[in-house]
Amino acid sequence: MFDPNHPVFAPLLLPADEAAVDECAPLAAAILSATVATNDRLRPLWRKVRDRAERLIVDPRTANLQFEGYMSMEDVRSLPYSPGQTTLGTLWQPAEFDRERRSEVIASVSALQKHLEADVLVAPYFLIPDPTHPWLEVAVDIAREARDAAAGRPLAVHACVDIDTILAAPARDAYGSAFRDTQADLFLLTVVNLDEREAPPDEVRAVLDLLAQLSGTAPTLLLHVGRLGLSAIASGAAGYSSGALTLEAYPRRYFREGLVSLPSDTHYLPGAMVTLPVRLATAVAECVAATDTAGAPPASRMVRRLRTRRALDAKAGEVQWLGAIPDGERHDALAARLEAAIELCTEAQGLLAERDGEQFTRSGFHYLEVLREISGGEQAELLGGAGF
Repeated sequence: MFDPNHPVFAPLLLPADEAAVDECAPLAAAILSATVATNDRLRPLWRKVRDRAERLIVDPRTANLQFEGYMSMEDVRSLPYSPGQTTLGTLWQPAEFDRERRSEVIASVSALQKHLEADVLVAPYFLIPDPTHPWLEVAVDIAREARDAAAGRPLAVHACVDIDTILAAPARDAYGSAFRDTQADLFLLTVVNLDEREAPPDEVRAVLDLLAQLSGTAPTLLLHVGRLGLSAIASGAAGYSSGALTLEAYPRRYFREGLVSLPSDTHYLPGAMVTLPVRLATAVAECVAATDTAGAPPASRMVRRLRTRRALDAKAGEVQWLGAIPDGERHDALAARLEAAIELCTEAQGLLAERDGEQFTRSGFHYLEVLREISGGEQAELLGGAGF
């Protein structure tokens, strides 16, 4: 199934990624939203991903149904288990999830994932505000009871928590203890409101500590992160998930607004390990050729399909590189690679400062310094005025 000794990059694929899926390397794993089943126009995307991914995970998007914003998202409202299908304006509440209701939701969620030929079934999940909230008990009960509906397929349990909550060690311990009781074959971890581009070291360490607790029970994928996913793999994760050019963070507003307005005019520079606006990415690559692969056209001349494909292949390549390193040596290797990326970014920053036009500020790559520190490298310097 999933193995920390052979970690994977499992992209979270969006409708706009369809063309790139045809051209990228075969996918070790991929994640699609269950809403591909409610929109006929997305069937080609599902078919391509199903054909090209060794393992397909379908996100049931059940946590959206806790928030009123889902009622303006037609695709989410159309999911067969959505309360908006029968009574417009209805939100899920913990009190309604008695044994009968849990069974109904489990059956509907599992049937849709099986219809989409998912290799791993994801139990219904919820955003849990804190370890004392009733949603935690519901989440654990429904995950445990989803075992029978999996009918022999691996069962994934999605822990969806808020970064502010898990900063306290007792909260992390409470979550870890509760989810260990679910007998999951795989954990998915989403930390809402975590943005690694701005996160100080204590936030990153909190995420990795909770991940370590989950990984001690079952393989774990960290969702909605960028290069923090590599730090997670060095710390024992079985892989990580993000979009090709977006979805490297999951703010709470996504539960209310969906993913329809994500900016996509960006480009991933593998050598520098940063995602930048297209014009800035082009300027950085012109200054320091090693930020991108040799012979590549400027990002400003690439259509989205090409930028997406290159990002998917680059991120998968990073995971493959790190996975080939013995477990006990991964942190040191990652710290060295991050150091090299920081040097490239610093060189590009200095060269661009001498020009007119695009500016590359240190805040655009400071998170690499934080991740380097987490891997045992040099301590990250404080960024003035950035809240660190």
